[in-house]
Amino acid sequence: MVDIFEAISTQKETEIKISELLDTRSIFELIFEIVRTTDFYSEDENFKLIKALNIDTDEASKEDALFNTWMTMGTNLNTSKTQEEFNAKFALFVPIILKRMEGINRVSA
Repeated sequence: MVDIFEAISTQKETEIKISELLDTRSIFELIFEIVRTTDFYSEDENFKLIKALNIDTDEASKEDALFNTWMTMGTNLNTSKTQEEFNAKFALFVPIILKRMEGINRVSA
């Protein structure tokens, strides 16, 4: 997880670019595969949270949807009081971020 934020924090500009977010896709995919082997995504409570967070947005573009989801994830992660809470919140956002990235890739293909 730290790899994702390090990849973006090396940026000298104050605004994150969509291409930088997309560059983290392989890390999100790896985390998804690791978490998927547990029961985390199939637990009723977690599944309902992911489904609720995964609603389609009225963003002007798929890039805006990814950026806003990323910012929401960051805001939620910053409220974590323990490493366990941080990991759980992060894991909830992984499939949503991947869905947003896939939407962008489909448009650009």
